[in-house]
Amino acid sequence: MNTTAAHYATLYADLQRDVGVPGSETSTGIIGFGVGGPVSMVRVPGKPIYVTCELSLYPDQVPSTEGERYEFLCRIPLADSQAQSLLTALGNLSMEAELGHGHTIDVSGVSGAASLSVVTLDHHSSSRIGRATYGIYEIVAGLHEA
Repeated sequence: MNTTAAHYATLYADLQRDVGVPGSETSTGIIGFGVGGPVSMVRVPGKPIYVTCELSLYPDQVPSTEGERYEFLCRIPLADSQAQSLLTALGNLSMEAELGHGHTIDVSGVSGAASLSVVTLDHHSSSRIGRATYGIYEIVAGLHEA
């Protein structure tokens, strides 16, 4: 198993027990996230459950308040394109700001996620991989627009 596959096998272990096994197809753009494209994500088949699958490997990601590089989990019932817009916006923010458990983020300006105005991050799980600890933060819907 290559190191990237081993990284995600370990990182997703708790997630798989909780929400199911993410599918083998990765949604990504022609232009990669590292150069301004959408973040890569996988979906749990048959469910509106999305998980990013590249952010924790970026050395530019600001470690969380818990000291982890991390991925995002979204169980909010969104269409694929809406989830990708939301996850991309949060992925970009993770490269600029220290985020962590309990942080509330205004996402009202994110295109494709118009039904959301605020989300909160909930620390879902941590995994020790090599000498570092990595995490998954769940995006929890906050206030909804009427």
